[in-house]
Amino acid sequence: MNDQPFNIDSLPDVPLVDRGYGYEVGTELFLVRHGESMTNTYANLVAYDPNLTALGWAQALRAAEWMTEHAPVDVVVTSPMRRAASTALAIAQAQGLEPIQLAGLEEFSHSFWEEVPVHHPTRPWWGRTDWMPTLESAPSFMAFRDRVLQALSEILERYSGQRICVVSHGGTMSVLTAAMLGSIHFSIWNTNTGISQFMWPEWKRWMVHYLNRTEHLLGLDPEDYPRAPEASQNELGFWKLPDRVVDSWTEMPANPELAFLSNLLSRNDRILFLRPPDPITPLRVSLRARRADILYDDLLALEAGELRRAVLNANHIRYQNLFLPLPYPDHFFDYVVVPDNCDIPEESYRRVLKHADGLIRWRVDA
Repeated sequence: MNDQPFNIDSLPDVPLVDRGYGYEVGTELFLVRHGESMTNTYANLVAYDPNLTALGWAQALRAAEWMTEHAPVDVVVTSPMRRAASTALAIAQAQGLEPIQLAGLEEFSHSFWEEVPVHHPTRPWWGRTDWMPTLESAPSFMAFRDRVLQALSEILERYSGQRICVVSHGGTMSVLTAAMLGSIHFSIWNTNTGISQFMWPEWKRWMVHYLNRTEHLLGLDPEDYPRAPEASQNELGFWKLPDRVVDSWTEMPANPELAFLSNLLSRNDRILFLRPPDPITPLRVSLRARRADILYDDLLALEAGELRRAVLNANHIRYQNLFLPLPYPDHFFDYVVVPDNCDIPEESYRRVLKHADGLIRWRVDA
């Protein structure tokens, strides 16, 4: 046991600045949960790494707009999982940043819940206990908590003194929030895109500014983002998909203008679709591609395509909201597919093309 008295001078030397709070502040940490995801909504969807729903993308855009005005940041760090990365991209793009993916912030596995008693305080249910997991009683819970805390330590050290936004998941945020509050037995229910803020002020101890802030969602009507027409709602309010939403790749239709892409693409090709004619064609024709990205600003079309991608577990294909500038490095794609009436500046998508002859235009009125 260490009997030495605590010395405040031993604390990290975090640079302090005046950001208008009335006192000087060093590191600011914003924790944001991802927007509504496919598995938050469709109870029987079995998919690796599902993305956002249409409502989830709308929530992410609202959070991005609110943070730009009320919570500007210097860096956006995100879990690599699609639902978090999509939310982080919206927040980062709104502030002229590029999100940084960090392994360790991913959500827990399904086996995690099996190890944690129903009354454990890291679960969002009533009841408290002094139960403390050990490597013998809950090995994957301990591994989950350790990797999240390691990621938090790395973030706070790497971006010391900056305003940091971390986008992750409900379980991950429970661990992060408990750590920031200095508590083992603590849990908080985080709404989709709920925002929490912690700061390191001049008196050198972490301060909670707010938890699970959601006023950016006021006026956002879920009825404007209907669920997939094939889905039915159960008595608990969750949506259930029919057993065979997608029977096979070959039964999905492809727009005649772009059907030839099925034979053009090879395993080494990366292809980008900007506002394709429908959400299904890119999925159908990109079977053999190394990577295919489909960009829409129609959120319902995004959900329709992403739902089928998730059912098929076509993990080389990414549906994403359309942002400018395009969030890709120069010369990233072998092909870019655009409509002939595309209103996106040509220099934006030519920049990401490897070769000029990889530009493919299709006729909207065909």
